Amino acid sequence: MIQEAIHTDLFRLIAPECLTVVTALIILAVSFGRKTTQSSSGPLYGVIGMIGLALAFLVSLFYQSTGFSLGSAFIVTDATRWIKAGLLLMGFLIFWQHTASPSHIGNQGEFHALMLFAIAGMSLLIGADHLLMIFVALEITALSLYILAAIDKTNTLATRVALKYFLIGGLSAAFVLYGFSLIFGVAGTMSLSGIAEHCQTNGNDPLLMMGILMALVGFGFKVAAAPFHWWVADVYTSTLTPVTCLIASTSKVAGFFVMGRFLWHGLIGAQGSLDGWEWTQGWIPWIAMLAVLSMLVGNLAALRQTKLRRLIGFSAVAHTGYALLGLCSPTPQASASIAFYMLTYGLSVIGLLSLLELTQGNQKDAEHRQLEGLWRRAPWLAACLMLLVLSLAGIPPLVGFIAKFNLFIAALNTPHQTLGLIGLVVLALGASAVSLYYYLGVLKAAFCLDQPDEAMELKPSTSQYGLVFTCTLLTLLFGVFPGWLLTRFLEAFSGA
Repeated sequence: MIQEAIHTDLFRLIAPECLTVVTALIILAVSFGRKTTQSSSGPLYGVIGMIGLALAFLVSLFYQSTGFSLGSAFIVTDATRWIKAGLLLMGFLIFWQHTASPSHIGNQGEFHALMLFAIAGMSLLIGADHLLMIFVALEITALSLYILAAIDKTNTLATRVALKYFLIGGLSAAFVLYGFSLIFGVAGTMSLSGIAEHCQTNGNDPLLMMGILMALVGFGFKVAAAPFHWWVADVYTSTLTPVTCLIASTSKVAGFFVMGRFLWHGLIGAQGSLDGWEWTQGWIPWIAMLAVLSMLVGNLAALRQTKLRRLIGFSAVAHTGYALLGLCSPTPQASASIAFYMLTYGLSVIGLLSLLELTQGNQKDAEHRQLEGLWRRAPWLAACLMLLVLSLAGIPPLVGFIAKFNLFIAALNTPHQTLGLIGLVVLALGASAVSLYYYLGVLKAAFCLDQPDEAMELKPSTSQYGLVFTCTLLTLLFGVFPGWLLTRFLEAFSGA
């Protein structure tokens, strides 16, 4: 009976990850048993993946219990449950996108399985409470994404970009591993709780500071923070739409959550401050510098873009900067605001990328002119485009505005508020104003310019329409009624 109870508790601990991996293995088994590996099999694997992710979503919310842990390596809290649920919801939408608009790659089974392995790695990352577990989960996710970036063998550009992505990613992994080894050498433990105890008395150790800095370089790559964003525009432009959605949404959610746990749970004693212009030693000034660079570089680079996917890529760097601003305020309110921001950003960008694929087909380098006259060709899609783009721009009363507003308020409500933090919020407001220019440029093409003679005729399926409408509807609902989800996040992080 005791052994059975232990097995039950272990399954409850890692049930979402188990279901995701088992679904991937089922897809591989089905693909090996089929004579054809052509794109006609894609919808079948997509439906299997959607069923597995839906089950994992329900298990994460209703079956997992808080308080379980696997030694000091892996934990389940209310916060991890809600973040995993959001991640799995976005994974479900990404699978829906690929099922509705299947790509014409031959190895569909491997493609869907790798997407599930990447999602499982991100889910492990959310529950990781140990440096070794964090690194293993990071690499499971990263290796899956590297292969997915290059999986379209007919696209030579994707192969070259994937190699660049892999090399830069390998370098970032080396930084993370070296940083973790320095932290372990100083603290004598890999458990985040053990590291936190050490930092209470030795938070200013130079080797510890060096280890944190090295780890932040690696994490900066994972969340696409400037100046570690060199790969973003090329990867967004060359990869298949589901892969771009995966990198733009779910990986950012997992990356920010593990950064928050790493810094706020393990290294809170080494945080430093933004005390006026005399920045004290610690990781908060470094996060602030990453936030400033990301907001400036992302928005200024996006101003020059004519290709839509590159524009979304650079704007993603700017959105990373806004979320990094929240990391400078280690409070439950800031945690809830970052989680809400990244979840709603992910929903908006999945909807936008899916809509662009409907209007531009397989053209990864499509420009604004491909959207010209969209309001005449497909008025409902044009309306969805307007809502999604305005949400990303942070226009009230859409969810993008609510998310940014809560993020900035959380920063300003930080205990012992400093002049440096107020300056960051002012800079973020200015950067948001700059972003209006390039976001409104997209809407200008869709609503104010005439339809070109060579414009593609749009015949989206019911499933394609349904996905875009679902993402848009969720964006509207969370904007009009944000209180329920924000309250759930705040309660979860207050007890984390």
